[in-house]
Amino acid sequence: MTEIPLPFIIVVTKERKTMYKCSAKASLVIDQIRSRCQEDTQTNNKWRGRSGNYMYIMGRENADGKATGVVHKIADDGSHKLCGSFKIMSDGIITRFTGLSKADWNNAMRNAEAEYKAKYEAETTETVTEQKVAV
Repeated sequence: MTEIPLPFIIVVTKERKTMYKCSAKASLVIDQIRSRCQEDTQTNNKWRGRSGNYMYIMGRENADGKATGVVHKIADDGSHKLCGSFKIMSDGIITRFTGLSKADWNNAMRNAEAEYKAKYEAETTETVTEQKVAV
């Protein structure tokens, strides 16, 4: 049986966006990629890569917490064609993301890990007090 990392985040958006569920770390990495897209194109899923413009589309939900999907390359006329895929493991490690540079991978993973530690590990740390026993 596969162990699912906790906590899980359920991302629910309204209107034209879809619902997607993945692990907290994978979700934070996707948030970093989304921020990268916002900087480039003011959209949530398109960015400028070294060899053109790209967009990602989330795929099916995975029971093990991975975030997966496809990447399309956008042509000059606005049409787009499948050119690859992406996979972000439940522990937040990007194993494949067509069109995104390794530097962008590393930035997204590093920032997501820092955000995870600040948000979740701070909640779970308990204060340990020394017990003094009279002899």
